[in-house]
Amino acid sequence: MSEQTLIQPEPAPFEPQPAPPKKSNLGLIIGIGAAVVLCCCCLIAGGSFALNVMGPLISNTYATINEHLPPPDSYENGTPSPAVPFDTEGILPQGGLGDETLRADTWFNVVLSAAFAGCSASDPTKVTIEVIQQPDSAGVWKEKWTVTCDSGGKKSFDVTFTPSAQGGTDIEVTESK
Repeated sequence: MSEQTLIQPEPAPFEPQPAPPKKSNLGLIIGIGAAVVLCCCCLIAGGSFALNVMGPLISNTYATINEHLPPPDSYENGTPSPAVPFDTEGILPQGGLGDETLRADTWFNVVLSAAFAGCSASDPTKVTIEVIQQPDSAGVWKEKWTVTCDSGGKKSFDVTFTPSAQGGTDIEVTESK
């Protein structure tokens, strides 16, 4: 018998594997850029919509008020005339606890809130004001303003009046639930 020698194969030389290709962040960068452009377009479109809806409402409200204001030179004996020297019926909503100036400011805020809620409210004679909380010890009170939309529907808003430390009254308007 002959002896056979087993021949071991020689190990293959170590071959380094090629490095995986570096991943590019180009897709991520393009995605972020597209998202930023989309957000800017949405802001521009939203702002344009708000101006188209709100512009005429605000303009009509102030035009109606300005028609009845006296000219700026209406002074008696060197003192200016009262802040609202005319009958505000038909120009401002009637009712509530505030004076004409506060109702004018509140009407502006309610018209703005109504527009954002999809209601174009331009007729102050079709507004009802209900006092839902009498002034407390801090002077805070609440009213519910219900407006008739130009389309015929109605929207209600809770209005909170808070005396301001700087003078005047802070007005907070929220849509009623």
